[in-house]
Amino acid sequence: AVVSTQSTGGDVSVINQIIGLQEQLAGDCERLDILVRKEPAAKRHNSKYRYDQLIQESRALNAALQKYHRQHNEREKEERERSELLDRQFTANDNSDTILALDAALSFNDKVTHSDRGLDRLLDTGTQALTQLREQRSTLAAVKNRMAGIANTLGLSRTVMKLVERRSAADMYIFYVGCAVTLLIMFLLLYYVM
Repeated sequence: AVVSTQSTGGDVSVINQIIGLQEQLAGDCERLDILVRKEPAAKRHNSKYRYDQLIQESRALNAALQKYHRQHNEREKEERERSELLDRQFTANDNSDTILALDAALSFNDKVTHSDRGLDRLLDTGTQALTQLREQRSTLAAVKNRMAGIANTLGLSRTVMKLVERRSAADMYIFYVGCAVTLLIMFLLLYYVM
């Protein structure tokens, strides 16, 4: 790749020479890689290490050249733009060139503001709904606990009422048996005494 810029011929020729040398280095590295693979096993590790170092240095030089080339092109571009600005002749403005599209911008701004307010209202509504759901959850949890308490109380009340009914039935039985025994004893006492 040959560099073609509009700067001094010296910079371009030096950059082109460096690019030519890098291309030659890349070709030499390919041949060196083949030779490293043909080395005996004892020397291959050391040769491979040196080859890898050479490749890394070549890549670093390539990156440095590209960075220099990019900076050089940016400097030239800045110089061209600067000279164009300095050479430019300014004239009075035509009305057609300076008409601003304020109506469209204002309309767009109004729509964006309206959308922003709509989103704020939507967020507020969502926040309120979440707050109400949290309150309802706590209320329902309290109702659930009360219902569980009432159910337990009713369960105990039923058990207690069954026990009371059994006890009252047993008490009635004891009362009738006691009355019968008492009457029998009184009748026997009355019978023996008279």
